[in-house]
Amino acid sequence: MQNIDKVEKLLKNELSAAETYHQALEKFEEEAQRKEIAYLEPIYEEHTSAVSELQEKIQQMGGTPTSDSGIWGSWSETVMSGAELLGRDTMLNALLAGEKSGLEDYEQAAQDPDIPSDVSALIETKLLASQQENIRALNRLLQG
Repeated sequence: MQNIDKVEKLLKNELSAAETYHQALEKFEEEAQRKEIAYLEPIYEEHTSAVSELQEKIQQMGGTPTSDSGIWGSWSETVMSGAELLGRDTMLNALLAGEKSGLEDYEQAAQDPDIPSDVSALIETKLLASQQENIRALNRLLQG
């Protein structure tokens, strides 16, 4: 059960990330900021894909995956609401902080002997690289 809990934590992070990017995309669509949308849509889709993959892994482990981001979802909603009030760069920096936190969580999980090998393989072959690319994309957007 401990193994499922660790994978479930990663799933909740991804659910929170997907919700946060969805909120950001809605905000940028309201303001017709096409450049931001072009950068953020692929990141949103990547997080949505990671949710599906982690849910599948939890099912394979015999668990019932959550569809609720829990406390992280509430936290990200609060951060994004504040960031919306403070503007574009603040919102993008909040997304960047979330990506960096997610990268750290994946790096730790990849080294955790309690994480099943197929989940570690998913992290090492896909999820770590996606997080790193998301960080690069957000940095490019902030610098551009």
